[in-house]
Amino acid sequence: MTPAAPFASPLSAGTSPAPGHPFTTGPGTVSSRTGRCPTARALSADSPRPAGPAVAPAAAPDAAARPARADDRPFAEGLLRCAEGPGAEYDWFARPGPARLDDPGDLIAAIPALLGFRPERSLVLAVLCDVPATPRSAAIDLVVRFDLWQPATRSPADDATVAAAAARVCARPGVTGVLVVLVDDSLKDPEISVPQHIPVLGELERRLASAAVPVRAAWAAHTISAGDPWWSLTDPGQYGRIADPATSRVTLSRVLDGRPVRHSRDELTALIAADSPLCAEVSAELDAARARAKDRYAAAAGREDPIGFLRGELMTVLWLIVSAESGAELAARELAEIAVALRDRELRDCMFALAGTAHAEAAEQLWVRLTSALRGADRAETAALLGYFAYVRGDGPFAGIALDAALEADPQHSMAALLHTALEAGMRPERLRDLARCGRDCAAAFGVDLDAAQW
Repeated sequence: MTPAAPFASPLSAGTSPAPGHPFTTGPGTVSSRTGRCPTARALSADSPRPAGPAVAPAAAPDAAARPARADDRPFAEGLLRCAEGPGAEYDWFARPGPARLDDPGDLIAAIPALLGFRPERSLVLAVLCDVPATPRSAAIDLVVRFDLWQPATRSPADDATVAAAAARVCARPGVTGVLVVLVDDSLKDPEISVPQHIPVLGELERRLASAAVPVRAAWAAHTISAGDPWWSLTDPGQYGRIADPATSRVTLSRVLDGRPVRHSRDELTALIAADSPLCAEVSAELDAARARAKDRYAAAAGREDPIGFLRGELMTVLWLIVSAESGAELAARELAEIAVALRDRELRDCMFALAGTAHAEAAEQLWVRLTSALRGADRAETAALLGYFAYVRGDGPFAGIALDAALEADPQHSMAALLHTALEAGMRPERLRDLARCGRDCAAAFGVDLDAAQW
């Protein structure tokens, strides 16, 4: 992203600042007054650190070393993390807190809640890691989904490519094994006495073996629905029925957190698809909104109060968020006002702080609507904000979809690229909280306390 001057940015998205402008910012910067954001420094590191250790105990390694049977005691608990890779290649999910799963049917039933949607033709991996405080125990630290079919062409994905991508995620320090679930309606009906040859599973096992990461168990299912059969791909004597995903304890926890489980990934993508009529309405208002912002800046400059201009712009955006939260539907003119305001990098950075406030849900819903209503660099700004909000609340698949949209709209968008890299590397959401703190500091420099009960 080209650095932009805060006071020049309302005039044109991406406008370069005048030489020597006192408030010039750059990629990963919150303010020249507050210094470079520490989270941006962490995100821009060449090799983000892998996920930290899991926090919930599971079955001892000797129990996990053989394929779990339907009557076994718990083989895993603690469903923690989420992210998504480039091009919707894979999805991860983060979930705080443990959940005990008593057999493979329970684990498979929990997958839709873990991902936020029901996967189809997918390879799903549950990555097991040690729990340092509990000897001879492990936990599911990552749940990762890979497409077995290319979404764009609807043709089978290359087995070696999928296995290589999966091995890169799994072959990390502290990983003690992987549980595999294939969800594919093209699989042959299970024959209890005849093991099925699954090329992608064989390729994955080969690659993981070279990294000393064993596949502890592998199961398959045509779909994930109550009563559907599951069967083992490593022991033909194991099979059973999938529990009801709607009554899974993981699903219940997600619903209580206000997170719906979608029928498919396409439903998530549709949430931010361009709304052509609304795009046209908002586009028609952008020039006028830009002109009004220019007039307000000129008036503030005449008063020698440039900070007052930014404070007024920030308060306007906050007021519109609260207005939307109360049920008002913002008009195209108001959406255009917000879009123009967000062209200012410092004001945009203030928005990250809202993810940690009582207004986070209202702000996220506004980013969803704006992403559907805007094009180009403006769409990239709101999609990047949406990606951050989804990321920090643990919705990795939706975060990845939003960040993909941001980079599609503006491939040079530095913050979207940094967040996407963090997501792809499995950086924990809590490591991004410094970005919200930097946003609060930036707002405070304008005289606005974002931690106040009312703005």
